[in-house]
Amino acid sequence: MPELLRRLGRFDRSRSRGQSLVELALTLPVVLLLLLIAIDFGRVYLGWVNLQQMARIAANYAADHATAWDSPGDATVRARYQSIVRNDARLINCTLPAVLPDPQFPTGTAIGQEVKVQLSCEFSLITPIISRVVGSSILASTDATYPIKQGIVATVPGGGAPPVIPPVADFVASPRNGWSPLQVTMTDTSLNQPTSWVWDFSVGASSTGAGFGSVNPTVKLTQGPHTVTYTCTGNPGDICTWGISLQVTNAGGSDTASRPDYVTVTVPPPTGPIADFTGAPRSGTQPLSVSFQFNDLRVGTVTYTAYQWDFTNDGTFDATGATVSNIYSSPGLYDVRLRVTDSTGAQSTLTKVAYIYVSKRVCTVPDFAKTKKNNAQSLWASAGFTTNVLFQSGPGNYTIHSQTILGGTIDPQPDGCGSVITVGP
Repeated sequence: MPELLRRLGRFDRSRSRGQSLVELALTLPVVLLLLLIAIDFGRVYLGWVNLQQMARIAANYAADHATAWDSPGDATVRARYQSIVRNDARLINCTLPAVLPDPQFPTGTAIGQEVKVQLSCEFSLITPIISRVVGSSILASTDATYPIKQGIVATVPGGGAPPVIPPVADFVASPRNGWSPLQVTMTDTSLNQPTSWVWDFSVGASSTGAGFGSVNPTVKLTQGPHTVTYTCTGNPGDICTWGISLQVTNAGGSDTASRPDYVTVTVPPPTGPIADFTGAPRSGTQPLSVSFQFNDLRVGTVTYTAYQWDFTNDGTFDATGATVSNIYSSPGLYDVRLRVTDSTGAQSTLTKVAYIYVSKRVCTVPDFAKTKKNNAQSLWASAGFTTNVLFQSGPGNYTIHSQTILGGTIDPQPDGCGSVITVGP
């Protein structure tokens, strides 16, 4: 009997150990799963804390360089902003959108106004069951707001603004010659944002023969554009000539552009045909459509039989008729020439120098982030671009997360608005 009891005791202990192993085998996966979940959400929480710090750093940088997001802005500073944020994101293993949203300036970029930065980042999950329920990643978002500091005087500790770049004076006068009286439009094209202007429209006046000239107005103190009337009196064919000067100033200094003998006005003949015309508009961005109209200075006394137009003064007549039009596709200053013939065969020719001013079309690349594929072309076209958006392969009407040209980039093409962009999921 004692031997039987000893054997039964050993059997019972063996059975208990086996039961414990079974229970451990059943509970261990659950414990490991809970541990992985804790690690996963701990990683996400730590990432969100770091994301908040990223937003603060980005907002502080934007507060120090607020005018970089004005027009035309500073593409180098904006690219540096993107680089700073993306470098920080790599350190915390989060995935940012392909194109980051720009900082927001709700009330402008003056000192003391606020800049707000909003960032969203996707953190991957490693727990299989959780990733099947909530997805392979969790999107975390945060924002930070800072007062704008750019422009604080250098005497304030930690402040200081970059020096103001002096302006470079430049202007365009159109037309620069014609029959008296001649209306000339002066357009300021100075660089580096001048804040004050001093125009003198009557510099070094001279005349030939008995000609005597007058200018109205003679001086202007605003940017413009300004329309100035030049009058030359005397004998037919007499010529009056004027120079023009423009002084521009800003906080960084001043500069003057002076052009002698810049406007030439001729006394018209008393009889016979006179070639004269007007065009509208005379300035604008490419492509610029201009309508030209023959201006009859001999109303009722001369019968005109032919009108020949040379829209670029290249020696070739491009059109005929009293009313014509032309499209200027490339930027530049254009001379326009008209030759008229009357019923007697007499002719008169007039070339208006620098009569048409076509400026380069400026287009800014839009940010396609979170835009649906089907809406991409309309967004591209509304920004002024004339090309078609190219698409990477992807499922259906996917949401765009990548683009080959950074949003906010000024189109680099010589004729403007001709870049080709590719977007993808």
